[in-house]
Parts: sequence; structure tokens; C-alpha cells
Amino acid sequence: MLLAQTSEGIARVEPDGLLLLDHPASLADFIVGGRLAELDDLRPRKEIGWRQVTVAPPVRRPGKIIIIGLNYRDHAAETGDPLPALPRFHLIPGSAVTAADATVRLPAAAPEHVDYEGELAIVIGRTGRDIRETAAWDFVAGGTVANDISARDVQTGRNPALPMANPALAKGFDGFKPLGPALLTVDELRQHDALPITTEVNGVTRQRSTTAELIFSVPELLAYVSSFLTLEAGDVVLTGTPGGTGVATGRFLRPGDIVSVTVESIGTLTNRIASPGSETPPETAA
Repeated sequence: MLLAQTSEGIARVEPDGLLLLDHPASLADFIVGGRLAELDDLRPRKEIGWRQVTVAPPVRRPGKIIIIGLNYRDHAAETGDPLPALPRFHLIPGSAVTAADATVRLPAAAPEHVDYEGELAIVIGRTGRDIRETAAWDFVAGGTVANDISARDVQTGRNPALPMANPALAKGFDGFKPLGPALLTVDELRQHDALPITTEVNGVTRQRSTTAELIFSVPELLAYVSSFLTLEAGDVVLTGTPGGTGVATGRFLRPGDIVSVTVESIGTLTNRIASPGSETPPETAA
């Protein structure tokens, strides 16, 4: 089942638009409560088009966002890093989350080396610690599309305003984690071993791969991360990005750029990049 949180309520995504469901709760309420299966039985109340509503992230404020680094071989190669023997991860704040079609402002402290990273994001649907790989899918609500926007000079410690490398801040600026536009529930997500993923900037393809190229699978990631900390329902795990990032080519994001990340079977996440402190264009205002 493919679901979206809209300004009119929860909707089931259909080939020709959205089917609003008859329930006042949010999609996040069903995710955190482990009740997504109940949405199958809800009565539809209205058919609408995508342009008739504002779409919100599946989870507006995750308790934590886990970022997995260097989880595609071609991305490790383009950055000159060896393949990791174990998953690399760090945490960023839930306040970084924004929605599909939202405008993302470049940070005033670090506007020059901001990069895109198209990714599959896993939304946790059941709280667990020390999760076994064989049971990992039982702790997943579903998958959505993410753009792991990153200020590379902050990440590597080359920003003169900061005294050290700070990956969490580099990826945790306000608006730097667009999520959406929909959630593919785990019963369908786990059937796909090779979801195509692409990132376009101003209509030009910069990244193209599939989730079959992940170094560490989703079950491996959840088992490893949960061996250190509890994964709670509503948390989000970004699974890594393929090659083609701006840090490898020097093609960083600039004001006015349109970035679109597509994960097949889930949807396309599009965001506009704006100057620091610039006003949100009327067409993207919530």
C-alpha cells in the first residue's frame, strides 16, 4: 500500500491521484502505533489530485534520524574511501525534516558547498533493540524517498566558521532532510530487491543506481544500528547514496536549482533550493 500524509488527511496513492481516507488521525499516528494495517479497512471519502493538497512527510518530526554513510560501492570509490567493513552511521535532529515541494534554504554559515544525496529511507514501525537480521523487516513500517542534503565543508571541517568536522550539523541544518512524498508499506517494500533510484538537478540526471547495490542490506543495517541504541517507532534510517554526488564533481547546489529524487514504486521527491534568508515562493508555501 502506498500512502501519503496530506493537508486534507491520510490518502492512499492511486495511479490517477489520491484517495482520501475517512479518519482524523495522521499517518504518523498509525506508524508510531503500529496500526498501518488498519488503513486497509478505512472507507475512502474523496478522490483528489496532488495539486489540490499540500503533502507532508510521512513522519514530521522523527525522534531521531540515522544517516548511513558509504553504503554504495561507487560512492565510496568516487570519494576515495575504502569500502567499510561495518556500517558507518551518525544521528541528526528531527528538525531537519521538510516535505516534498518545500523550499530548502542554503544555510548562511555554509552556502557554497551544499550537496544532494538521493536515498531510500526506512521508517521504523516497531520499537526494538538488538534486532536480529532475520526479524528486521518486522520492525519496519515502510520506505520513503529522502534527499540527504549535506554542507560538505562543514562535514569535512573546511568551513572557516567552525573549528572541526561536524557531519551531524552538515546534514542537520533546517530543511536538509526532505522526506516523501509517500510511504510504501513494508509488505510491498520488502518484495523489491532492486528499487531503481535516480537524482536529477534541473532535469539532468546526476545519480542512477538501484538498491541492489547497497553494501549493507536493510536488515543488516537495522541489526547493526540497534546493537548500539534502541530504534523507536517513527525513527528514520537513511540507507546511503549512490555515486554521482556533487562532492565528487564540484557541482554543488545553487539558489534556484530544482532537485528531484525518484525511488521507483514510491515516488518523486522534489525541492527547490533558495538563498539564505530568501522568502519562500508562493507556490511552495505550506
